[in-house]
Amino acid sequence: MRMKREINLEDEEGTSMVELVVGMGMGMVVLAGLSVLLIVTLRGNARVDARAEASDNARVTMTRITEQLHSACVTPATAPVQYGSGAEKLVFKHGTYGGEASASAEAITTTITFSPTEGTLRQTDVVGGKETERLLLSNVSAPSTSGQSTGRVFQYWNNTVQPGRFEGTGTAHTLEPSEVAMTILVTVAFRANPKSSPVADTGSATEIENSATLRLTPPVYEEGKQAKPCE
Repeated sequence: MRMKREINLEDEEGTSMVELVVGMGMGMVVLAGLSVLLIVTLRGNARVDARAEASDNARVTMTRITEQLHSACVTPATAPVQYGSGAEKLVFKHGTYGGEASASAEAITTTITFSPTEGTLRQTDVVGGKETERLLLSNVSAPSTSGQSTGRVFQYWNNTVQPGRFEGTGTAHTLEPSEVAMTILVTVAFRANPKSSPVADTGSATEIENSATLRLTPPVYEEGKQAKPCE
C-alpha cells in the first residue's frame, strides 16, 4: 500500500519582499558605479580628442603665419612690419607664401586680424591691387597672462634701447612709423579652443606661441649701433 505524502505549503521557503528590494538596491548600486566609470572614461577620451583637434588647428595656423613672416624680407630697403600693426592686428609685407622672397617678386601686403568678439583670426592679402580674404582659425582667444605672457596676440621687439637686448615696443597700442621701421622680431601667441567638444571643459583648449626674426643676418650688438630689419 502506497503512502500519500502531504505537502504543507507553509514549509516552502522563497524570497521575501525585503530580500528582493535589498537585492535590487545592490544591483542598482553596482550598475550606477559602472555607469559613472563609463562616463568618466568617455569624457576623458573626448577631452583628449578635443585638445588634439585644437592643437592641430593651432599649429597649422601658426605655421602659416610664421612661414610668411620668414619670407618678409623682400628688399633691405623695405621694412616688413607696416604701420597699423598692434596687439590685435599684424600688417606686413612678404614674398610668396612657401616660396623664396626676392627683389623681383611682387610683395604681398598681408593683414592678420584677431577679433576677440568673434573669436577668429582672419587674413587679408593684397597683391597687384587684388584683395583676398580667408578665415585662418575660429574659436580663438587671447593667451593667458600667466607666466611670461602679456595676454596679447601680437608683440613686437627691437634692440635699439640697449645693445644686446631685445625690447618690447607697441604691445598695447598701434605702432608708430618709427617703431615699425625698427621691428626685427614678431611674437605671435593665442589660445585655440576645439571647434566641437562634448565636454564643457577649458582644459580642452591649447595655447601656442612662436616668433619670427625679420633679419637676413644676426644683429651686431655694438654700442650705439641700431639693429634694423632685413639687413
